[in-house]
Amino acid sequence: MSDVRKLPPLKALRAFEAAARNMSFADAAEELGVTPTAISHQVRLLEEITGHELFRRRPRPITLTDAGERLFPVLRDGLDLFAAAVTGLRADADHCPLTVSTTTAFASRWLVPRLRKLKQDIDLELDVEASEAPSNLRSGLVDFSVRYRRTPIPDLECQELARDRFIPVMSPAALRADAPIATVSDLASYPLIHFRWKRQDLDPPTWERYIAEARAVDPNATRIDPTKGVRFSEEPHAIEAALAGQGVALVSDLLVRHELANGSLVQPVDFSIDGLVFYVTYLANAPRRGTIESFLLWARDEVADTADEQ
Repeated sequence: MSDVRKLPPLKALRAFEAAARNMSFADAAEELGVTPTAISHQVRLLEEITGHELFRRRPRPITLTDAGERLFPVLRDGLDLFAAAVTGLRADADHCPLTVSTTTAFASRWLVPRLRKLKQDIDLELDVEASEAPSNLRSGLVDFSVRYRRTPIPDLECQELARDRFIPVMSPAALRADAPIATVSDLASYPLIHFRWKRQDLDPPTWERYIAEARAVDPNATRIDPTKGVRFSEEPHAIEAALAGQGVALVSDLLVRHELANGSLVQPVDFSIDGLVFYVTYLANAPRRGTIESFLLWARDEVADTADEQ
């Protein structure tokens, strides 16, 4: 076994190096955010450890002794190398991809199509982990998450990215001349497209709920039979079915804004129901918190831009 390295306290070394570099206890104290008395105490401690005076304190200004002259350049260069190494590691980390955990629907329909633009706009790359199960941010395997919830997550930084609404959408090519749509009840002439709501919410955005709430504006909405139609396990598949002209899907407006803007999907009636909130969540002491918040600002701008396109 090698001998244990014996080093003086780091505070004492930093105090001496700052005082020697500035040739002033007062300037060293200002640099390190302490008092001149604290600098003097740490220098005295180092002198006791080395067995040598390191400064000539009289007459003023202070100067280094022979022992101080021997110690200062070695300590200065060592701290410079340490600072450079840490800076290099931080720079490497800042250019590594952030790992984000999010839902399958948000990943495939919103985030993945924008990864190239994210890189172009703010020089940020993401590793995307798509899962319906919430991630454990304290594991260190994920930097942040985008989650779909009614309320913020306790004990985490939880910043609102966007609120959505669930709207009926369909391909314009699927509209039939013999079945124009003017009111919600007119949707009864078209096949419904469903997807499985995996959360345990009491009030999921299903066709049953949509029809029940639509009765306030169209009492004939009950003509629609919510038990019929094609069903999918995932919301993105329901959107793809709507794009293929297979019927009317009830989906998050945030996830189809691009298709609504380019006309590949249309919203045949204006009535919609409330969805939840997309939150960007991360640890308060996340090592790359600044980079995460840069993503948040960029993503908010993207949400606003796509809202303007409609």
